[in-house]
Amino acid sequence: MIKYLLILLPFLGFSQGNFFKYATFYTSMSMNTSMVENQNYIAVSKGYEDVTKVNPYDYNLTIGMRKIARFDYEYKAKTWYYGTEKAVSDNVTIGNSIGWEYLFNYSFIRTRGDKFTNQDFWLRYLGNKCVTKIQLKNDERRNMEFISFDTRYRLQKGNFDFTMGGMVRQHPVYHILPIQDFWVSGESTFNDLAEDFGYSTQYVQGDWHWFNNGELIATSNDEFYKHYFGQAIANYNQEQLDALGSVYELSMAIGLAYYKYHNNAWLHTWVNVMPLHYGLSDYSFEYDGAGLDLDAGIVAGLRVTKHLGLFVEGTYLNYWEKPIYECKFGFNYLIF
Repeated sequence: MIKYLLILLPFLGFSQGNFFKYATFYTSMSMNTSMVENQNYIAVSKGYEDVTKVNPYDYNLTIGMRKIARFDYEYKAKTWYYGTEKAVSDNVTIGNSIGWEYLFNYSFIRTRGDKFTNQDFWLRYLGNKCVTKIQLKNDERRNMEFISFDTRYRLQKGNFDFTMGGMVRQHPVYHILPIQDFWVSGESTFNDLAEDFGYSTQYVQGDWHWFNNGELIATSNDEFYKHYFGQAIANYNQEQLDALGSVYELSMAIGLAYYKYHNNAWLHTWVNVMPLHYGLSDYSFEYDGAGLDLDAGIVAGLRVTKHLGLFVEGTYLNYWEKPIYECKFGFNYLIF
């Protein structure tokens, strides 16, 4: 999908001279001391060993390009754009400008020793009667990955925007747990399962030692089952799911957005629901009950007095029964 977007961009630039106008290309690198973990020890040979995890420094390398019109309640507070900022309004269906808008953001992150990448690429065209959006999102930290093509009819009424259309999504298999088919509880032991995963054991001086490809990894059953067995199951699940590939589904998409701004108060809220789905692949997601996917958000602010202001911002995304949400709220009091 990324290569298709890269191929598409030059054609869009030639076909519409203002496609790159006001866009910002950015790259940034940040580093900081990682969290210091709690002390941890294990018993060995009538003594103990310090196994406290020492995390390397955290970092975030971000590369991207964006062209998104700011709403009236937004302003550019900093000289530079780092790409790590999170603007709630970046998730809206209806932007604040007719025409092309886009975000291409790629981040390489290490936090507490765990490495992952985040990708958020989207390209949207907003017209007076339609809105079309292509998006690729891969949030490894939250295990959320999909590619979507969303096109809808748009109807404006005052401060309201109503949209209705369809969405095609491609994503990994989410609702299957391969270990449930591979291992039936009660029919085999944990040792049998571990050996099926490629681990081997040897009885040494009154305790079981565990090996992986001939390498000693644990000197007792307790150590193996505590630190390695769970990861072996997780690796097996992931390998089997990767072998199944991606699945596709077609969904009805209905949206409602409201935007009203005054100098002392503003409200921007939106909700998108996908109530009907049709699986296009053998392992497409099987919804339980209503099967309602939801994408919603809110930005609200109120200047109560010259000194006091209140705010709330939040997003909520629930695709394939995997909720992801963020919320901020509070007040500012200016002393002068």
